[in-house]
Amino acid sequence: MSIWKNEIESKENFYQKIEKYYSELAEELIPVDLMQKIIVKITNSQYDTYQRFWKQYPKSRKRYSKLKIEDLEHPFTYYEITDVLKQNDKLNYREFSKILLKMNDEEFDNYELRKHQYETK
Repeated sequence: MSIWKNEIESKENFYQKIEKYYSELAEELIPVDLMQKIIVKITNSQYDTYQRFWKQYPKSRKRYSKLKIEDLEHPFTYYEITDVLKQNDKLNYREFSKILLKMNDEEFDNYELRKHQYETK
């Protein structure tokens, strides 16, 4: 019997890692209910992606068995975060986005431009 288990870590583990990552970035500057919506959205999205890649790329199963925090630095993840923020707090979404995406004003302006271009192409 193999020591290595060929399976994806639990969704609960994904949630815990994602919650820790974004909670540290937010430093309690973003309301808890809003953070909860973001964490649930990103957890579901990342877990679904890992499950799909697990099946789609059998030779890369080890890679897709545990969440890698650097995968949270993907543009689509950023899009999901800003969409949740914009839907739930139009007044503060920009400031909250800059915190979670680790961007300054200029970087966020460029990000929004790229996002708009992507969504309207």
